[in-house]
Amino acid sequence: MIHVILVFAILMAILYIVVEMNRDPLTAIVAKALASLSFIMLGVFAFSENSGILHPMVPWVLIGLTSGLIGDLVLALRPLRPLVEDKKIIVFGIIFFSLGHFSYLLGLSEIPFMELSWLSFLIGIIVSGVVIYMSYLLKFEMGKARIPAYVYAFLIFTMIGQTVIFYLLNTEQMFFLLFMIGALLFGLSDLILAPIYFQNQNKKWLIALNLMTYYGAQILIAYSLFFL
Repeated sequence: MIHVILVFAILMAILYIVVEMNRDPLTAIVAKALASLSFIMLGVFAFSENSGILHPMVPWVLIGLTSGLIGDLVLALRPLRPLVEDKKIIVFGIIFFSLGHFSYLLGLSEIPFMELSWLSFLIGIIVSGVVIYMSYLLKFEMGKARIPAYVYAFLIFTMIGQTVIFYLLNTEQMFFLLFMIGALLFGLSDLILAPIYFQNQNKKWLIALNLMTYYGAQILIAYSLFFL
């Protein structure tokens, strides 16, 4: 059953991307909701079909996935609202996605015999520092979203750093591999998203690439629970 749900989640993501490329905001919200609900459903089925035992990490991952759904729906309002509200909507989206990455990080801390490494926080500081520098170099028009975006960058790259460290310590376990790839895709999707939001680079191929990496990330993170 889990692989049926996996295929369903992938198809819903593809459907949404196709709808989004046609730039129909109202239809896109519905398609986006279905695509995002599907990766939450995948996460629920993944852990329940694995053993049915509620690993302490599972609730945090499901909170992270749910935060992603809420963030998706918030950001989907952008084309439906006046331009003056754009940065405010982005800030609310950042808040929910920050909660998601914080939840993923807390979930990783629940893995037995594994501790969060100070190296992951160092990675978060260094990479977010590069992000801050590049945002000024590229003259991003961030407005009130600037500080929330920088905090978000620290959280996501700290989380990514931790997944890489855990995988390097557990290269034989599929869970760590899938979660790490999902986290890396998440980071890549946000790096692609930055010029879309803050430089108005609304090229279709760029938007499609952002959505493919984002949904690939959430689907892999959800599916990883099957191997936990």
